[in-house]
Amino acid sequence: MKTRNIAIIIIAWLCVSILAGVMSGCAGVISTEYDVVKQTKKDNFTFLNKNYAQKKQTVLIGDSIIEIYNTELFDGVLDTKVYNRGISGDTSDKLLERLEDNALNIAPQTLAVLVGTNDLSRKISADTVCDNISKVVDKSKESGVKSIVICSLLPVNKSINAKMVGIRNNKDIQRLNVMLKDMCQQKQVEYVDLYPLLADADGNFDKQYTYDGLHPNAQGYAVITQALEKVL
Repeated sequence: MKTRNIAIIIIAWLCVSILAGVMSGCAGVISTEYDVVKQTKKDNFTFLNKNYAQKKQTVLIGDSIIEIYNTELFDGVLDTKVYNRGISGDTSDKLLERLEDNALNIAPQTLAVLVGTNDLSRKISADTVCDNISKVVDKSKESGVKSIVICSLLPVNKSINAKMVGIRNNKDIQRLNVMLKDMCQQKQVEYVDLYPLLADADGNFDKQYTYDGLHPNAQGYAVITQALEKVL
């Protein structure tokens, strides 16, 4: 009888697990919750802001494209320090959650935001991404940030590394970029369209500017820096 009861419990657990998987598949959206690595990065930024960072500086915040940004490219160009607050794999909803502790609490003079490509890889709608970034703008304005810069998403190139690019595609990216541009115009904040600066003749991430079809190399970041210099 005891063995039979254990078997029933196991079968019930399997049924619940399968049902949860089916429901998740139907929804299509993949969770954006932080693992221990992302949470630690967020906590580290909070600690640095509280104990070491200066106020009235420039903050870059976003996903891995920001995290691996060689910010020394700004040396001698800006009058402020440049704080990198990028977290690899970040999504627009999680960035919105950490915005206060990772950026706004040091009263940045300028805030530059680049996020969204990981949302698309998780089947999160462009409308949701744009709404989250719009809330980032609103929250930053309410905090007193004078200069807010929203960067477009970058193109991808599956021919370089299809596994890295995943389900992302340039059609969805361009659609979201149009929405972001319109939102920035409505809210009267700066929009920097990086897409055409890094795209080849076919609209894919130009091979001279990327090493994996998703992230820029140093040459790509130099192009991005030249574009941001004009508005930071």
